[in-house]
Amino acid sequence: MKNTAFILLIVVFFVLVVTFYLGGTPLVAEGLTRAGETAMRASLLIITAFIVIGQLQVMISSEMIKKWLDKYSGNKSLVYSSLAGGLFPGGPYIFYPFLAGFKGKGIPFYIIFSFVIGKQNYDFTRLPLEISLTTPGLAILRNIITLPFPFIMGLIVRRFFPKGFGEKYREQGEQ
Repeated sequence: MKNTAFILLIVVFFVLVVTFYLGGTPLVAEGLTRAGETAMRASLLIITAFIVIGQLQVMISSEMIKKWLDKYSGNKSLVYSSLAGGLFPGGPYIFYPFLAGFKGKGIPFYIIFSFVIGKQNYDFTRLPLEISLTTPGLAILRNIITLPFPFIMGLIVRRFFPKGFGEKYREQGEQ
């Protein structure tokens, strides 16, 4: 995290210097004002999202997840996790912390992977925007063509990385 913050500080410094060079103090002040307005608009959404994430993590217990995984094991779990990813609202700042909360609850990595790929691939909340920018037929065709992708990726991960990426490489290093 420290490296990311340091790199972002360098980028901020660079952008501020270029902005100052292009328009002086008034342009820098206008940019900072717009950044503050954007942060204020996004802060309510982010705070609300984290409250929802926290409540969901508390409501969904390890036992509930185990029961769900037992009921929908195998390929069914890949289909359901892919579709759940597509239906999950919000961007990565919402669903990655949501998934991180389930790290110790025994969800197999391939299910989490299918969820993330389903979110990135389907994201059904994006469909109206796609339809408005292209055509309904093209948007639906894209969704039909990419429909099996999260499921196939989940199968690949389950086959080659049954314990997750990190565990596979740790085991190879110990040999």
